[in-house]
Formats: sequence, C-alpha cells, structure tokens
Amino acid sequence: MYRPDSEPRPWPDSREAAVTEALSGVRVLDVSTSVSGAWCSRMLADFGADVLIVEPPAGHPLRGEPPFDDSGQSIAASWFLANKRSVALDLREPWDWERFSAFAAKADVVVSSYRPSQLRALGLEYEHFDDPRLVLCHITPYGMTGARAEDPANELTVAALSGWASLNGEAARYPLKPSGHQVGLCTGTAAYAAIIAALIHRGANGERGQEIDIAELDVMVSAASPAILRGQYLGTPVPRRESVDITSGPVPVADGYFSLTISRAHFWRDAMTVLGLHDLAEDQRWESAWYRAAHRDEYIDRVGAAMSTWTRAELFDELAARRVVAGPVLTMEELRSNEHLAERGFWTETPEGTFPGAPFRMSATPWRLRDHAPAQLLPEAGWGE
Repeated sequence: MYRPDSEPRPWPDSREAAVTEALSGVRVLDVSTSVSGAWCSRMLADFGADVLIVEPPAGHPLRGEPPFDDSGQSIAASWFLANKRSVALDLREPWDWERFSAFAAKADVVVSSYRPSQLRALGLEYEHFDDPRLVLCHITPYGMTGARAEDPANELTVAALSGWASLNGEAARYPLKPSGHQVGLCTGTAAYAAIIAALIHRGANGERGQEIDIAELDVMVSAASPAILRGQYLGTPVPRRESVDITSGPVPVADGYFSLTISRAHFWRDAMTVLGLHDLAEDQRWESAWYRAAHRDEYIDRVGAAMSTWTRAELFDELAARRVVAGPVLTMEELRSNEHLAERGFWTETPEGTFPGAPFRMSATPWRLRDHAPAQLLPEAGWGE
C-alpha cells in the first residue's frame, strides 16, 4: 500500500534553478485539435520544448470532454494540455492569420491535424511556410495520401478499420475498441519519436527540416503486426477468445480479479502447490504446455475455484515469493496507493491534484511537469524575441 514516507515529487517552484532539459530552446506550434496531436506536443513539452497551442475560438475540443473537475475544467484537457501555453486564433481571419504567421516564423516544429483539403484552404502546406529548417508534422486519421485521406474519423472508427476491434472482446459478443484514448496515445507517441528523429536529422544535415506524415490507421495497424502475421501464416482471421479462464485472462478471486501466467513448468508446479492442487503439481504430464492446452477442460474449473478463495494481495505475495509471474488487476483508484509506484516516486503533486509521472526516466535531462493546462485562452500568448 501507499507509504507516507514515499511522497510524490513536489510541484516545481518557478524560482528554482533551471533544470537541464533535452528539448530546451525548441519551439513547437501546435495547431492540431486531436488527442494524437495533443499528446505528441505534450511529450515534447515535458522534455523542455516551448509549446504554444493555437486553439480555435471555441477552444480545443478536449476542453469540452467530460468528466469535469470542481472548477469546471475537463480532466482530459488538464492532462493533455499541461506544460503548454495557449492562444485563441481563427485562421480564417486576416488579423489572426498574421499573428499565426509571426508565431510560425519562430517555430522549429509545427504539429497539425488538418486533412489535405483543409490544409490547402488555410494555406498551411509545407511550402507556404518558406522555412527550410521547419519540421512540419501532419497527424491525421488516414494520412495525407490514399483513398481515405479526406475522411473524418475518431477512436472508434480507427480501432475498427485497423483490425484492433476484431481482436478485442469475446467471440460471442461484439468486437471492442481499445479502452480510453489508446489510438491517440499510440499515435502521439509515434509522432513524438518521428519529430525527435527529424530534429536530429536537421542538426546533422545542414539545418534542413522535413515534412512528416503520421496516420493513426498506419500506427494502429503496425501495432497489430504480430496478429496480422499470424493471420497470414494460418490463412484464417485471428479469432477473438471464446471465453475467459486462467489461460486467457484475469479470473475472479475473493476481492476482484487476478491474472496467472503459466508459461513454464516450474510456474505450474509452484502455482498449483500454492493453490493446494497437489495432484496437478506432482503429475509431470501437466508440466508440458502442449498437454495443458490439449486437456484444459480437465483443470481450468478446479484452478479457477481454488483461486477464488484467495484475495488478490495474499495470492500475489505467495506467488511472487516463488517467482511465479502473476498479478492482481488494480482499479484506477488503487493505482494511486500502489506501493511500487510510490517507491519509484512516480506521482507528481500539483496545486490541482496528483498527476501521473514520467513514462520513462532520463538521468541527465529529466521529464518535468512544469505547469498545468492553461485555464483559459490567453489573448496575448506568444513567443518573445
């Protein structure tokens, strides 16, 4: 459980000495309105880039996504828009276009979610920026080319078209999309990596920028590559699971759900011993994975019934002591008090509450949550000289 002596790192004092940041000095202009774009620029900001988001007059779509906190701020916006500055501009208006052009002239990176026709209508094509150093990253549902380039989409439709929905859920029920904003998070991470690569290339090749085309569909299809290759090898679609048991997913225990991995002979022996199923532990036939797969109906009900008498913590402690790969299913609320995350200093305290911390650690140029999401659109936000 959470230990009081493992407090999250405090919210940085603006007066503290500057921390070395990997992307310090990089200016990013984010004109995207998608989760993918917001997560991409959020990661750039987390590692030191100066990110200015250009929001439409009505605000970034994330600002309207429920649920909302006590102050009326969207929880999703609080996360995805943190560490950035904001300005409200209508790019169809000449005055606002002039202001945008002034910002763009100082930018190293522009992140856009406009589809090709929208890009042309607004004059945001790469050649119109007239800056050979610029890295322009397009993040769209289906890419800047191809038959679907102009089609709108969302998490559900990309999950469906990419094949991910066909893999999720049970065979007798409807296909399921990945939970939460998985399409946006995966795509935004890929875009972040592509931008970093482009900035490295720019520094090594005479300060030449480039144009990047990131399609949410491409990213999700790439992420499903093992299943795609499996389907090609077998010559049949990869099926969704028929049911959930200890061989395919978490099963019920006394206070929730628990996952038990049995991939090696000693995992099987030790797990069955803990569960009191000594006949299964001592019969060497069950140590073979192929035998267990062929005779699963002979043991899954017994093992599931034995597990159901344990609590998650008790079963995990007993199996972990024997080096058996297993884990309790934690709820979102339980993560906050998880001992392992607390000891790693994962959580970051802010005036607005507790935020999740860095997705990865760097010893010399650390991740930092410097500021919360802009509470309102700042009419004069921008970059100085």
